[in-house]
Amino acid sequence: MSYRATDPPRGQQGAALVVAMLVFALVAALMVGLQRDFTLTLQRGTHQLFSEQTWSYLIGAEGLAQIALQRDTRIDAEAESPADHLGEMWAQPPTPYPLDAGGWMTGGLEDLQGRLNLNGLIEAPTNSANKDEGVEAENEADDAVDAPAEPVAPATVNSNDAEKRWSVTQKLLIRLLQALGDASLSLDDAMVLTERITDFIDADTDRRLEGAEGPDYRYASFPYLPANQPLASVSELRAVQGMTATVYDALAPLVTVWPVASSRLNILTCPLAVLQTLNGDDQLSPLPAMEAERLDALRREGDITQVEDLLSDSVFEGQDLTELQPLLDVRSDWFLLDASVELAERERHLFTVFHRTPERVVAVFRSEGEL
Repeated sequence: MSYRATDPPRGQQGAALVVAMLVFALVAALMVGLQRDFTLTLQRGTHQLFSEQTWSYLIGAEGLAQIALQRDTRIDAEAESPADHLGEMWAQPPTPYPLDAGGWMTGGLEDLQGRLNLNGLIEAPTNSANKDEGVEAENEADDAVDAPAEPVAPATVNSNDAEKRWSVTQKLLIRLLQALGDASLSLDDAMVLTERITDFIDADTDRRLEGAEGPDYRYASFPYLPANQPLASVSELRAVQGMTATVYDALAPLVTVWPVASSRLNILTCPLAVLQTLNGDDQLSPLPAMEAERLDALRREGDITQVEDLLSDSVFEGQDLTELQPLLDVRSDWFLLDASVELAERERHLFTVFHRTPERVVAVFRSEGEL
């Protein structure tokens, strides 16, 4: 007996082909998904390894900076007239260090007390005229205790007298805003911006003569409120009414918010533009650039080593420096490390603020963005 094989119906052949194609499509989709997950996992691992490696190198840069500052502290302790100046080891230009992993690390220290401290703007003027006005106002208030209360409008500082209107730090900022090179402001514009920066950070709601307080910000195109407290970052200047990108870019490297309380200005480490801000108490214009360059040359040559050496220079002859002198110094306790690591064609940046005491050097603030 014999049997003849028969072909399956054509309908069944078509169904088998469809099933095979579906299986192939599912396998292909699964492979694509697996490849995508593998690629993402590899990238995450690479980023994590890069992050951990670069962070370790940046913390190492901090350690080197601390060693340099501690060494400088020991040297100063043995010096007859200790001072922090641009000729010391910590102030040398940054040198790239090759890394075993195949990249580079760069770091440089800067004296933050060579910058103008913006938080000093909110300190009230200390001249005798203000003290006399305060006593007179207090006596008038005592006489009016029993008088009926009347509505009081928000106070405004309206004095046009520079001796009464400006504190010493405010005068320094006015001069600095006129010494920004291509971004320099006129005297009038510098005064307006100084008042607005002061209003932005002072705790009260009293609007200065040409300043700006809450209502001026609340009804702007994009409403917000001023900080009304010491600045935590120089980048907050961007929010001050009247501040432009050009002025901010030129001003930011010359100012600081560390320490939170105002500090003295180191005349041996401050940049040329900040050196131009040193002028007589009754002057709102900066020193001429040529005079600042001459003073800079004198301090680099060692002819200016103390505050008295600077203020006895002929450029200050006949000037009243009673307010300015207590703000100046030749010692510094606050420093900035600007460190970067380049690894696997990627770069990571770190800013670290150090506070130096006779006993140790402490990192008090870190930022991978703006200060």
